[in-house]
Amino acid sequence: MGCLTGDAGNQSVTPQAAQIQDLLVETRLQYAETTVLDSTNVEAAVRTRLVERAQRWGRPVAAVVFVTGLDVCLLRNSKRPANRRVPDEALEWQFEQTALSLPLLADEGFTDVRTVGAAWRTGLALAYGGPDPC
Repeated sequence: MGCLTGDAGNQSVTPQAAQIQDLLVETRLQYAETTVLDSTNVEAAVRTRLVERAQRWGRPVAAVVFVTGLDVCLLRNSKRPANRRVPDEALEWQFEQTALSLPLLADEGFTDVRTVGAAWRTGLALAYGGPDPC
């Protein structure tokens, strides 16, 4: 958001930022460029649109899920500048949705699903092997 308004916390330009992201993703997929989207995407409908785009261009699509304890998320969020802070209720919802979504990702069309982080705390298995997703 910062490149649009000079304020990375300005959520009023989310629709315009989404349009720019869509154009960038579509063009990079068209030209077979590796593309990384750094966003939460806890909602199945959002993920479905992204997976469908990659599939339309015949591209693999991987999900990298960062598994972080809710306590850590809340602590980190509390240290963010006021204009970048996310309401605790939103973080709690995202945390819950991530846990519910993780077992569904492979069936949603992702060609690779990786977890990174505190999997031992949640009982989630880490995926090892293959190239580093970063």
